[in-house]
Amino acid sequence: MILDRKYFDINNKCAIEKLVIKTPLKLGSIFQDEACFTYLKEGVISVTSPTNHLSIQTEESVLLRCGNYFSNVIRNHPAQTCEVYAVHLYPEILKELYKNEFPNFVQSHANKSYIKKIEKQSVVTHFIQSLDFYFENPNLVTDELLKLKIKELILLLLQTDNAENIFTLFSHLFNPRQASLFEVVEAHLYSSISMVHLASLTGRSLSTFKRDFETQFRDTPANFIKEKKLEKALQLLQSTNLSVSEICYEVGFQDASHFTKTFKQKYHLSPSAYRKTN
Repeated sequence: MILDRKYFDINNKCAIEKLVIKTPLKLGSIFQDEACFTYLKEGVISVTSPTNHLSIQTEESVLLRCGNYFSNVIRNHPAQTCEVYAVHLYPEILKELYKNEFPNFVQSHANKSYIKKIEKQSVVTHFIQSLDFYFENPNLVTDELLKLKIKELILLLLQTDNAENIFTLFSHLFNPRQASLFEVVEAHLYSSISMVHLASLTGRSLSTFKRDFETQFRDTPANFIKEKKLEKALQLLQSTNLSVSEICYEVGFQDASHFTKTFKQKYHLSPSAYRKTN
């Protein structure tokens, strides 16, 4: 659960916020008309986007473009809570911030990348520490100060070791892109993501997702995913020395007995028997 939330608004929109979280916690986020910089002070965050999945460690951060996301927040130590900082980047605020010098790296361009991980950087850590001062002294905060902090963050990110990649991501942060059904399913074939969350990543309700998928692929999403998992399991049984249990979890099944039963229904042999005969 979220134990505490502090935030500063610009033009009635949340610009910078700090969350204290009791873990574990799963959050769903939809950034329809904004990008978001997220920094983790303590713990681990698992971020799922329509086309990829990243693990963010303590003092690392991630830059998210417009889209739908799910985040699992996990603490490193049982006695600790997690602190998460977010800086929301709205096109209209950046245009106001840069005015006539609005930079080309925040113009809209087509690109498939949704998220970019930013490794631990001392300049980013110091920036977050400077935010803490203002959260402790909110009476000092003005809209102009917040805009300067946002501009400072952008300039700092463009001076990190990942500057080239950050520059590329900034170039299409505000170009909303609807990932195709196949892209989303293909990206998460071997994960344990639920069908509801899979549908959400495509921007659809569960019923619409199922209907659209069946229209396009002449199969249900559940059966399509199951078949792909079993094909992958067959390949791993043939080409690796992984145990049956390891293969079960590698292809996204959560229960070994269910995996064995499903495999046998399709190939008429248990995974162990198939390996012995092949």
